[in-house]
Amino acid sequence: MHPHQAPKHHGKLRRASVWLLGVWLLGIGLSLSACGPVTTASVIADAEHDLAEVRGLDGDKNAPYEYTKAASYLHKAKELQGHGLYEQSGTYARRSRVMSEKALEVARLAQERSQRKAKFGKKPKKKGPPSFTPSGGGGR
Repeated sequence: MHPHQAPKHHGKLRRASVWLLGVWLLGIGLSLSACGPVTTASVIADAEHDLAEVRGLDGDKNAPYEYTKAASYLHKAKELQGHGLYEQSGTYARRSRVMSEKALEVARLAQERSQRKAKFGKKPKKKGPPSFTPSGGGGR
């Protein structure tokens, strides 16, 4: 063996190291590429749950603006997800969640208001004009 020559097994070891590095980088790349779809699917699922909670409080009636906006954002998020635009899809899903939170707040306030009305009742309405006015027969 010549003094400046590496042993034959050294070349095999080097090729194996390069191959393992390539496999490792490929694995990292694949795992990172899956983050977008997985994260987006999770945010969309959360947005769907939030919107269902709003529906449970009659959000479409008690908070129509917020509910409609949340539903529209969720629809757009699903549409973008279907086209593989995961970052944009996640943005719309997060917007849907924000509007769902606002819709929940408004819907809860509306429910509390209606419960107070039911508990304390409506103020009785006076029928006809007050008796002290000339048109009410003030001198009876």
